[in-house]
Amino acid sequence: MKHFIEQRVMVGIKLKNKLIIFLILSFITFLNASSIIDINYDFKENKNFSVDYILDNNNLLTIDKVKNLKFKTTSNHHSFGNIPNTLWMKIKFKNLTDIEKKVFLHNDFAYFSKEITIYEFLEDKLIDQNVYDILEKDSNKLVGSALVYPLELQANSSKTLYIKTTPIVTLTSNLNVHDEKRHTQALINKSLLSTIIIIILISLAFYNMILYIFNRRKEFVFYAIYLINASVGLSYMYGILFHNFELYGEDIYWINITAIFVSGFLALFIKYLFDFDKNNKHINTLLNSIIYLVLLDTFIAIFIDLQLAINIVALVYLYSFAIIYYIAYKVYKQNHPLAKIFITAYNIYIIGFTLTILSLFGIIEISKLTLHASGISLVIEALLFSYLIHYHTRILEKKLSDQQNTLILKNQKIQMGDMIGAITHQWKQPLTTIGSIIILLQYKLGEKKHNIEYIEDKINQINNHVTFLAETIDDFKNFFNPKKVKVDSNLEKLVDKAVSLSKDSLLTEEIIIKKDLGFTSNIAVFENELLHIILNIIQNSKEAFMDANIKKDSIKMIKIIGSTNGKLTYIDIIDNAGGISDKNLPYIFHENYTTKEKKKGTGLGLYLSKVIIEDHLNGSIEVKNIGDGTMFRIIL
Repeated sequence: MKHFIEQRVMVGIKLKNKLIIFLILSFITFLNASSIIDINYDFKENKNFSVDYILDNNNLLTIDKVKNLKFKTTSNHHSFGNIPNTLWMKIKFKNLTDIEKKVFLHNDFAYFSKEITIYEFLEDKLIDQNVYDILEKDSNKLVGSALVYPLELQANSSKTLYIKTTPIVTLTSNLNVHDEKRHTQALINKSLLSTIIIIILISLAFYNMILYIFNRRKEFVFYAIYLINASVGLSYMYGILFHNFELYGEDIYWINITAIFVSGFLALFIKYLFDFDKNNKHINTLLNSIIYLVLLDTFIAIFIDLQLAINIVALVYLYSFAIIYYIAYKVYKQNHPLAKIFITAYNIYIIGFTLTILSLFGIIEISKLTLHASGISLVIEALLFSYLIHYHTRILEKKLSDQQNTLILKNQKIQMGDMIGAITHQWKQPLTTIGSIIILLQYKLGEKKHNIEYIEDKINQINNHVTFLAETIDDFKNFFNPKKVKVDSNLEKLVDKAVSLSKDSLLTEEIIIKKDLGFTSNIAVFENELLHIILNIIQNSKEAFMDANIKKDSIKMIKIIGSTNGKLTYIDIIDNAGGISDKNLPYIFHENYTTKEKKKGTGLGLYLSKVIIEDHLNGSIEVKNIGDGTMFRIIL
């Protein structure tokens, strides 16, 4: 029994050793196996096959040496990254038919190379050799962005191609074999998806530039430049510059510098989107460090070596990713309204970008999906970022509107003192009159004979004065009513109300106010706001008279002229207080700009008048010197 068990164990060990030897031999055979493409009668195309390859670290190998070396095997869609090695590939074609066959070998990433040499062998004899200088502007022999090599195979024969590739930026191969019909179709359809991606990105860049023209927010212009830069870089990576525009030559390879700029423009976009330059010095410093690193790598590219700068750009990306994710975490913790959209968009971009980088470095197979992953993710990011910018603009507009409303209220409160003084002054005379009538009535009631008509007349007088007091207090109350409702307004009554509220304070300064109103139709306005603007301009004229050196016998006058011309309504407020100096006139509507002493003026009145007229009333306001005074024109 013991002997039987020992015998079985020995048999097992022998089987195990044989299996290991078999696997080792199979692996060695796989490493040294020649890639063969079989061409049969119904052959149309082959997009997935193996190729044998050798990396020549020192670019010293010749075709005679290479033929005798052991090759490794990889996919026909493969990248070896940013290494300066020379790549040798070997592909064997076998015609299994009894007729002559012609096929076309496409190297779709030939534009990534500096030089490509193809050696054609029949059996073991070199029958043809072709050198393609890809950097040569006029004689590179590329068909669009692809290198096309036609191969004729006699009946039942085999040929072997050795392809030597010297890279300029990245060592990437994408080989496909087609028959004559599909060879033409492949060239026509090569850049369809790539072109769609670039068109979308350029359109979004144009959209953001238009938004910048209207909003003057820096994030719009930096994001537009970011998209244009990415579009140019992707146009090179996808071969569109070669395929669609036939741009060749050594200079075109400088477009790779766009890869360096990506992080810099993204950092500038984030900096101004979140206003970190104003409200967070720490994060602003971190974003500036990305920009400085990009500038340093650009300096290396221009003055030292482009290839070295492209190799370093991976470190720039990693550093910028770390900084931007840290910033994303910070804004998310602060519950910033833009945080979730920003993080989602950036994560999508990073996923796509990572897939493309992994394929270009040979970690995963390069394919249509992995190559275009960065472009597709950039389109999604751009759409989300464009929405984010739009949403941010709406937040800023609301914030600005709230600030303007606060300023309007503040300015109204500043005028409250003058208004209370005016109302107090207007109430004095009616109250005094009412008091006198009451005393008179008391006296008459003390007499034995009562004149009923006389008493009724005096009661009517009291009612008239009480009505006047009520109207005056209503005007005051409505002036500070925060509710905004557009009403079909009688502008003549509105101007009368403004004059009524102002006349006593103007009479104190011996200023005459006259009206020449010729409005032919009512107009829908926010009455309180328009009243506020007219009173503000009258108050400015009054202060101009007080500050001006006007002779005692001169007539001080403010005239309000109203007119309707077609669909437009004009309200002109003219004084003869000496006018506004030429140096001050262009800035009269600017925020916080005042010609008065700091204690007397805030610079808000006319600024807010312009804001209200343009944003709330859909009109405009103008000012100019006329005669010996100033004219403010309100156009509605």
